[in-house]
Amino acid sequence: MTWLKVFPYLFAAALLAAWTGLACHFSAEARGNAVRLEWQAERVVNARAAVDAFTRTLAAQWQMADTLAARDAAHAKEIERVQGEKALLERQLSTGAVRVSVPARIATSPAASAESAPAAGQPEEARAELDPAFAAAVAGITADGDAGIVDLNACINRYNEVRAMINAMSLPGGTIAQTP
Repeated sequence: MTWLKVFPYLFAAALLAAWTGLACHFSAEARGNAVRLEWQAERVVNARAAVDAFTRTLAAQWQMADTLAARDAAHAKEIERVQGEKALLERQLSTGAVRVSVPARIATSPAASAESAPAAGQPEEARAELDPAFAAAVAGITADGDAGIVDLNACINRYNEVRAMINAMSLPGGTIAQTP
């Protein structure tokens, strides 16, 4: 009979132990789930930040490509203008519409007459006209130099544009302002 008196207490103790074990198990599982949820939320935030950064970078690339394409078009027009000016000058030199002369020194002898001397206050200027083919060659050299300067300026402008865009992207916020 003592067994029957102790049995409810033993049953209650076993039930309490089982209930405590289940509570500990579920609370540990809940803590694990909370940690997993927190980790998952952090991953989502990091993934969103990566997607946003990629989107900004892609938009900046497209904008940079558009800006550089516009600069290339302007450069092509400038080269076309320089080549047109070169062709026009060569045509004018070959037809004689434009003549080129350079200052020349005249060796004077001591026996030169006083009548051939220039008026007071005006220097004597002698000029030698260049052969049209030679003048065209000189004009071609200067036009090639002009085209080289246009190319160099275009290169410098492209470099500065790309550098400005990269610097703007590296700033917090990473947005690029439209350049004229």
